[in-house]
Order: sequence, then C-alpha cells, then structure tokens
Amino acid sequence: MTIQSIAMQQALEQLRATRDSIKQTAVDHSQLASGAAGGLGATAPSQKGTSFTESMRSALDSVNQQQNAAKELQTAYSRGEDISLTDVVISMQKSSVAFEATVQVRNKILESYREIMSMAI
Repeated sequence: MTIQSIAMQQALEQLRATRDSIKQTAVDHSQLASGAAGGLGATAPSQKGTSFTESMRSALDSVNQQQNAAKELQTAYSRGEDISLTDVVISMQKSSVAFEATVQVRNKILESYREIMSMAI
C-alpha cells in the first residue's frame, strides 16, 4: 500500500467512526425520549469511547491534514521537486473528497438539529 492509500483508509475509518457515533447518539436520544414519555426517569447516555465532539474534531483535523499535505505536494511540484504530477492530483482529489464528505456530515447535522428544534414538545 502506498502512503496515499493508507491515508485514504484512515480517513474512511474516521468517517465510518463518525457515522457510527452519530447513529449511536441518535439511538441514545430516542431511548431518552421514549423513557421520558413513558414516565420512566431519563438517564444520561453512557460515555463509552470518545465523545461526538472528539470524533468530529479528529475527523476535521484529518481533513485539514489531508488538505495541507495536498497543498505541500502542489507547492513542491511547482518548485520543480521530483514529485510526479499524478501524486499531486491524487492527493488533491483525496483532500477534495474528504472535504466534501465533511460538508455532507455538517449538512446532516444541521438538518437533524432543525428537525429536532421544530418538534412539538
């Protein structure tokens, strides 16, 4: 495996972890809502592993690192260093895909927030 494919695999793993964290958070919140509606005392969701905020922060840091690496490769190629154009383009595409995935996650979070805020209590 090349360094770029390893970085892409790490980014995919972080996105999957974020997705799983979002699903778990949704399940926890639905359990809280059903417990409160049924007259049962609502309990705080259990803290296992990393928090949602930490997961999002690490995913954003990973995207930022990929964008910085792509920028560095582009700059090095422009200076005439011995870097193939395909490596530069692939790195730029990986950072672009990671950024687009991050934007989609953000959009889903905002959509969920709006839906929750419009619910009748």
